[in-house]
Amino acid sequence: MSEGVRREDTRARETLGRNHEPPRPRDRRRRRPARDVRGARHRGAAAAGATRLEPDRLARGADLVRPYVEGQVVVDGDLRVPVDLRRPVLLGRGPGGWVVADRRTARAFLVDRDGSARRLPGASTESVLSADGRFYTTAGLVSDGENVVAVRRTRDGTRVASRVFRSWIDENVGRFVSPIDVAGRRVLLGGSGGRVMVWQWPRDRLRTVKDDRWHLQAGSLADDVAAGWTAPGQRCTFVAPLSRPGRQTWRSCTERVLAFAPGGRRMVTVDNGVEPSFQPVRQITLRRTDGRVLGRWSAVRIEDVTFESATRVTFRLVGTTQTSMVRCSASRCANASDPVPVG
Repeated sequence: MSEGVRREDTRARETLGRNHEPPRPRDRRRRRPARDVRGARHRGAAAAGATRLEPDRLARGADLVRPYVEGQVVVDGDLRVPVDLRRPVLLGRGPGGWVVADRRTARAFLVDRDGSARRLPGASTESVLSADGRFYTTAGLVSDGENVVAVRRTRDGTRVASRVFRSWIDENVGRFVSPIDVAGRRVLLGGSGGRVMVWQWPRDRLRTVKDDRWHLQAGSLADDVAAGWTAPGQRCTFVAPLSRPGRQTWRSCTERVLAFAPGGRRMVTVDNGVEPSFQPVRQITLRRTDGRVLGRWSAVRIEDVTFESATRVTFRLVGTTQTSMVRCSASRCANASDPVPVG
């Protein structure tokens, strides 16, 4: 090394000692990655493979607590009530019986325990029942861009409240307004234009939850949670509290939400390209509302997905040769009814 280079090196080290601390060693500890709201980094996401379910391969668990449809029979505990409908689908319990719709005609009926049925005015497969079964919703077009949403009494079909929405007056409501949930005297409404509203029907008061860009798929007023697309059609889904819709807890561009559990901390999701109203569901995923995967199951077909509790989901499992009602938690699945032949 030349004399000049040695002098420069000595001056540099002296300057460093006077003015600076020695550089600290680099922290090589692994940093925890930021939460990916798209779901890619959540624990459990590695379990991408779904467990294939068949009724004859599952153990028999406790009977289902909620009512369900077996072929053309309503089953509720020890009660088995035949219904004279071609393709019955149960909407829930009603006064003295059950509200059952016919997928073939889209009409809904109040079925008594003796099997007699009364047509419910305006009710369809898309109607939403209140938790106690006392009220149901209807929605329909009066003219292009003009919708009427109503609440009716289940006991006799009497209309107790209604509201008209007009797309050219009510901003971002769109051509259609759909009831999503009923809790007490409130109805959660989603507009096809992306607006989310809560209607207090006894006083006809309307509160906007989000002005735009939340096309609802599912929601619960009691549990303060909802899910919807960011734009019309099969776009990205996000989950958020209704009280704070800007605070997203999960986001996915490949899945949509089918149902929320009581308490609003778990949900079932399906492929974004599946429309459960008229397309077969072949795979479901149980998640926390932050996106963490708890379980994933597939079958020939999965129907009537409903949470039984905050942690257990129930559904009709259609297998290769048999069908049954099934109860699943994060740890296991079991039959909740005796398997019967598919027919």
